[in-house]
Amino acid sequence: MKKLLPLIVFALALGSCHKDDEDTPEDPVAERTVLVYIAGENNLCSFSKSDLKEMMAGSKSLTSQQKLIAYVDQADTIPPFFARIKDGHFVDSVSVEESITANPAVLEKALNYMRTNYPAKSYGLVLWGHASGWLIHKDSIQYATSRAYGGDTGTNSSSGSGRYWMNIPPMARAIAKGMGGTPLTFIFGDCCSFGCVEIAYELRQVADYVIGSPAEIPDEGAPYDLIVPDMFSTSAEFYKAIIDHYYNYYLEIIKKQGHKFYNRNYGDLEGYSVPLVTVKSSEMNTLATATAELLGKIGERLTPEGDFDLTNKVFYAQYGSNLFSYDMYHILKGNTPAADFNNWTTAFWKAVPYHLNSQHWLTGYKGPGELATYMDSFDGLEADSGVLSMFVPNNVYKNTYPYWNTAIQQFQWNNVIQWQQYGW
Repeated sequence: MKKLLPLIVFALALGSCHKDDEDTPEDPVAERTVLVYIAGENNLCSFSKSDLKEMMAGSKSLTSQQKLIAYVDQADTIPPFFARIKDGHFVDSVSVEESITANPAVLEKALNYMRTNYPAKSYGLVLWGHASGWLIHKDSIQYATSRAYGGDTGTNSSSGSGRYWMNIPPMARAIAKGMGGTPLTFIFGDCCSFGCVEIAYELRQVADYVIGSPAEIPDEGAPYDLIVPDMFSTSAEFYKAIIDHYYNYYLEIIKKQGHKFYNRNYGDLEGYSVPLVTVKSSEMNTLATATAELLGKIGERLTPEGDFDLTNKVFYAQYGSNLFSYDMYHILKGNTPAADFNNWTTAFWKAVPYHLNSQHWLTGYKGPGELATYMDSFDGLEADSGVLSMFVPNNVYKNTYPYWNTAIQQFQWNNVIQWQQYGW
């Protein structure tokens, strides 16, 4: 997106589009404005349309001082556009030039557009699309074998998950610039593998809270008709309602549609949902320091020749043949002295004020020796799981590209943890 085009009011299949014509002008400064950034130029396109319908339904519960804005890039003939979603409709739609949603510059301009046109006392951001946790490539918007957020085909096509991806460090910088240095109240990653400590630490200065799942999420994503009002709550614990509605929705829908939501056999996900976590940014520096101190107690185990044990530990993601996104709480509990670990948990639970655990969830890795098989060994480990993932370098990642064991050092988290001191 290089510049905004002139205002275009056009009919959209998802709902009517009209100018706001209230007799009484709204207060120009809202209580909260939330931007939903939709990277839908990929095989999630149809789900972006259904989620926009849900947002329209949820918008009917908002007041005039609660402004829901969408930046939408879909794999069809409609160019990207901004719109406010109000009273069940699109209003004030503005078409923009075709662009790569995975470009940090586009995210920056989208946030600046939100602040300029819908100023508020507080702001929220929803990142909608594909994601693979912290995984990073040397160029944030070229084709990447390792990837983080976005998934833009660049061809208005829905034939795949996308060629272009945004790394998390430039995402953080784009948010800071787009917000003019004002932290968001929250960033909600409605995408896979967003609930990891490396992402939360990278975003700690641009958002008060980071909300997401360390695991894969269903293509349908969040139930926006339920959570849109939650995103505007002024409660100090607003994140609980977002997570509760999300979690309970899939708990029920999996029960009702076991033929659709299953891994290996119909009904094998009944009683399960999507693991979800909230991270409090103001506690992240303390958690990083505490984690570095705890790891320092077992430094010899963390070297390439060491015996840091990932066997039978809860993990949330698989990338190719590589298992990763291990539960931070579980792997540290299993590898550190009990007294030291128990001291560390004080910092962890301050940084993780809320989570809901699920030992099984919908995954694309369903074959023998893949994630769905490993899930059977996660049962009964709820008390040992913090639902926040962390990467630990290991020899099993020797064939990754870019080489994960050193690529992780591009994150600010490494400024404190210093994986290189252990020989990586």
